[in-house]
Amino acid sequence: MFKKKDQTKKIMQDPISNEQIRIIRTNLESISEGKSAIFMVTSTSEDGEKSIISSKLAISFVEQGKSVLLVDANIRNPSLHHWFQMQNQSGFTNVIVNEDEIKLHIRETYVPGLFILPTGPIPLNSSEIWVTNKIIELVRNCESEFDVVIFEAAPYLTAADSQVLASQCDGVILVIKENKTKKEELLKTKENLERTNNKIFGVIYQTG
Repeated sequence: MFKKKDQTKKIMQDPISNEQIRIIRTNLESISEGKSAIFMVTSTSEDGEKSIISSKLAISFVEQGKSVLLVDANIRNPSLHHWFQMQNQSGFTNVIVNEDEIKLHIRETYVPGLFILPTGPIPLNSSEIWVTNKIIELVRNCESEFDVVIFEAAPYLTAADSQVLASQCDGVILVIKENKTKKEELLKTKENLERTNNKIFGVIYQTG
């Protein structure tokens, strides 16, 4: 198992461009204007490496003195708990389905100022989760406690999950993968987001 400092180093030294991360962070800071920033990281139809991108963005904000909550809302393919070496026994789904207090399931990480809300157990009926008023309540609770809240979501075109969540966020970070993301899927995602008045705050382009 990695030592804590080694795991942070592993995340931050991943070949995904640190410059892209810094540019997006700067854009988000200018948009939030002192209030909590709530945004979602998604892709078109491939999961790609969203978890490492979400983690790097979160750590980047923490390095600027922000308190950050990283939420794994990708119930179809949860992975953030692996990066931060924690169990996925409870989390996001407990807060939504059981209406638990969010603080019962938030986990501290080895990065001071960064907290994780893992996915938690997946219910047999996922429609129990994506109920607008429940998502709204979750977002309100998150933004009252943290400067920045990052939701990692399922690929936008493959699940309605991301579309429900996007409508409650300030904007979206879109991840595209070289030689994998199809142009028509990218355009469709962009059109859908714009049609529902969801802002695209930035794009991360993954090579290799």
